[in-house]
Amino acid sequence: MNTLPSSILSIDISKDHLDTDGWPVTWRQHLPNSSAGIARLIRKAQALQAFVIFEATSVYDRALMAALEAAGLAYHRANPRKAREFAKASGFLAKTDRVDALMLAEYARRIPLRVSEPACPLRQALNRLLDRRDQLVTLRKQELTRLKQVSDEAILAEMKALISVIAARIANYEAQIKAHLKAHPELEEEAKRLGSAPGVALITASSLLAYLPELGKRSAKAITALVGLAPLARDSGRWRGQRRIWGGRRKVRALLFLAARHAEKHPAFAEFAQRLQQAGKPRKQIRIAVARKLLLALNAMMGLLRQALLTSRDTVAGSARRAGAGL
Repeated sequence: MNTLPSSILSIDISKDHLDTDGWPVTWRQHLPNSSAGIARLIRKAQALQAFVIFEATSVYDRALMAALEAAGLAYHRANPRKAREFAKASGFLAKTDRVDALMLAEYARRIPLRVSEPACPLRQALNRLLDRRDQLVTLRKQELTRLKQVSDEAILAEMKALISVIAARIANYEAQIKAHLKAHPELEEEAKRLGSAPGVALITASSLLAYLPELGKRSAKAITALVGLAPLARDSGRWRGQRRIWGGRRKVRALLFLAARHAEKHPAFAEFAQRLQQAGKPRKQIRIAVARKLLLALNAMMGLLRQALLTSRDTVAGSARRAGAGL
């Protein structure tokens, strides 16, 4: 948002409850995190014409977001770390659900916040498939580690059988991901475009679509900060500290690091990586720089694709209007 909202409704979300507050109208409620509780909250937000703020949770905010979007209400899904830093700086030292709701109202009142983009159902479905695949990959990795610690033949056989089952389930989810993309041509086109970049395979491309929907919609500076690949200064007076990356979306950053490891061998990035190596840069710093360069290339690529799609839609709509006018 470019200006601070005139009315705010803040929500602290837990698995079972929604604790609310607001500004300038105080509305302190302890509602169930259910369809009934959310419906009551939506009615109040509509009556106040309020800007809604809540902290991001892993799954407990999904029903609320869907209801807010269906009602056409603007909201901000706050980064928990940023909200906590604001709380400390503002003197909110205690931490309870009611205090957090009050703090979030003050946060939205004091800090100009960007309206969160509506979640795309197709990307959310892709997100769920990828999340489950990642859980199974982690489970397989843990079981493979335990396999090395066992000598009993019967237990080894049982563990290997379990690993085979997990591998089959992973393959099944990867097939579902491919089918989901194929069923939705626009997503498939975006995945193909991302997959044309060095080091970006199907799962990485799909994950970028699911976990970084802002790709192609933000500036180079904004997208690197969002992912956590922007080097942050640590200077004081004449002292110049080492620049470090910090914060951002850890899952996306990890994917880009893996992609960067393969991209470094591609001519488009090999010369850049070699130049940094010759300059005496540490291996980790080179990997970060390549990941950042790859992210910027992907962001530019998606920006061009989105612009082309918008132009195509405008052309089709214009043709339809002209055809209608001629009837």
